[in-house]
Amino acid sequence: MKRRIGSAIGMKLAFIMRVFSLRAAYGVALFPVLWYYLLRPEGRRSAAALYRRLGLKGGAFRRFFFGLRQAIEYSKIIMDNLYLGAFGDKHFELEKFGTDVFLKALEGGRGLILISAHVGNWHLAVNFLGNTNTHVNLVMDDVRQEEVRRQMDMAKASRDHLTVRSAGEGPALVFELSAALKRGEVVIIAGDRSAARGRRAKLPFFGKEAWFPTSAFFLAAGVGAPVCTAFTFRTGMRKYRCFGIGPFAPSADAADGETRSREMAQAFVDSLETHVRKHPTQWFNFYDFWEDPT
Repeated sequence: MKRRIGSAIGMKLAFIMRVFSLRAAYGVALFPVLWYYLLRPEGRRSAAALYRRLGLKGGAFRRFFFGLRQAIEYSKIIMDNLYLGAFGDKHFELEKFGTDVFLKALEGGRGLILISAHVGNWHLAVNFLGNTNTHVNLVMDDVRQEEVRRQMDMAKASRDHLTVRSAGEGPALVFELSAALKRGEVVIIAGDRSAARGRRAKLPFFGKEAWFPTSAFFLAAGVGAPVCTAFTFRTGMRKYRCFGIGPFAPSADAADGETRSREMAQAFVDSLETHVRKHPTQWFNFYDFWEDPT
């Protein structure tokens, strides 16, 4: 039943985009976003936590509207992704800065680990990699969620370069990803969602320690694959900027895998902080990030 409802909503929004405009779809999506933000306190608490860590001035009123801007930006990016899936990327303007690091990293023949984050629009980064004719292995924690599955099915239907894998596959996933990297493929793993399973570390982030997963960096240290990240931010109607960063490298005196993976993870976290400061309303971790998620 939920799948039919989700598909029906997606079809209706695609119809609105085709007949009217993407802007009209933004307007339709605004109502459930407002409803969610007003009735679900965790969204407001997460916005307040980031607001404090950013060192922004103002009371409850400003914190409320900061979080509301986050929710509105999120709804627009979701609509952009529906538009992208329905009509392709030819209608989007994507400025690229430093994305040549991905191509240079792939030239080494050891594949590429691309660390994603819940900021901006990572779908467009995946789409850009598709244009390189490189196979992409996308690892996700929440593939069981209906909306995530629907968007991933849409992406796979239009791009045969994409394979979606579940982080819940366990130890077998490590062997599959290692083999993919040895074939020169790309592995995309979220670097800002930590859970009880898997490797993780507490790292400084906006002046306070927070938990970050380190399994991807440990994998990179083991197989010698380069690690980069991409942040793609919305700048206007169907306009985005994509920043390529990396490769992240450990210090020369890092003697063991744990140390190397932690140093690379910290380099990623520092980059994440820099870009979130520039685009704080496109940070989409809707919970208090500095609390242990487990």
